[in-house]
Amino acid sequence: MRLSRRNFLAASTAAAAFAAGITPRRALAANGIVATTYPGSFDEAFKAVVGPAFAKSGPGVSFSPLLNVDQIGKIQASRNAPPFDVVLFDEGPLNAAINAGILEKFPIEKSKSFADIPDAFRHKDGYAPVITVQLIGIAYNPKKITTPPTSWEDLWNPAYKGRVGITGLGSSLGTAFLVEIAKLHGGSETNVEPGFEALKTLLPNIGAIAPSPGALAALFQQGEIDIAFNFWNNVALLAAKGVDIAFAKPKSGAVVIRTSAQIVKNNQDPERVLEYLDTVMSLDVQTGLEASPWVMMPTNKRVKLTGANLTVANSVEDLVASNTLLDWTKFQSLRGEWINRFTKDVRI
Repeated sequence: MRLSRRNFLAASTAAAAFAAGITPRRALAANGIVATTYPGSFDEAFKAVVGPAFAKSGPGVSFSPLLNVDQIGKIQASRNAPPFDVVLFDEGPLNAAINAGILEKFPIEKSKSFADIPDAFRHKDGYAPVITVQLIGIAYNPKKITTPPTSWEDLWNPAYKGRVGITGLGSSLGTAFLVEIAKLHGGSETNVEPGFEALKTLLPNIGAIAPSPGALAALFQQGEIDIAFNFWNNVALLAAKGVDIAFAKPKSGAVVIRTSAQIVKNNQDPERVLEYLDTVMSLDVQTGLEASPWVMMPTNKRVKLTGANLTVANSVEDLVASNTLLDWTKFQSLRGEWINRFTKDVRI
């Protein structure tokens, strides 16, 4: 069989792309869609529960664990052929992604699972709904710290010199902590100067600055830290694996982060993308994600909290009502400046 010059060039280009580690979009479509997760327990849970469930209905999904700021940058660098079809965003970075014009609105009328998502988790402007709720509190080693912490300010206890872990502000976790500390010291969601000043005084206690929430949680497993701020599901997953780690809610309230999976413009397979989102929001998958060891908070109203999740809330409604929600629209535009300042000033 003779190849035309055009076909030969196309085949050569595809081969070169594979050799360079670049997967052509047509090949990606044959193998399934690409969706982001977060490094750590989120990625583990999605690979264990969401991936197998989605693969039952057709081509599967490849997961790419990334922080929010990295996802936006990679999509903006290749808008016409984005590297991801679905992206996972906390509420702050979601605002930035919408403003950047990289997301499609959610086709409500075509969805099989949307009716089970309460109004509190539906986006007012028609983007995809919240798929899970994360809770930020204090993680600690109960064998080293026998009295559970009660305040964010416990991290400044001189007894924990060199044993405190933190993350940078590239994650929603680190940003939420900075805002809460600023508020405790007279600042606000837009005035975080008191938070940065407080971080300077925390430096003697800081033993590690992790690149992500998952990496921060892993430091407990490695015995490098004894106390940190972190997500409840990261703590619960490690506890289920036998790691000496526990979770405490600060007296000022834990911080609630709402997370959604969003549709990327110019994605390679809109039908499979919608099927993926419906799978993530479905009763069976959210029940699987809620169960041990993942203990991810569901947003499907038909899923009940069980096991370890009942130690932090009676229901998702109770979780939201009894803790702290931040208005990310007030400070999302400021995060770039905050990240740069943190990188420059907070070093150990």
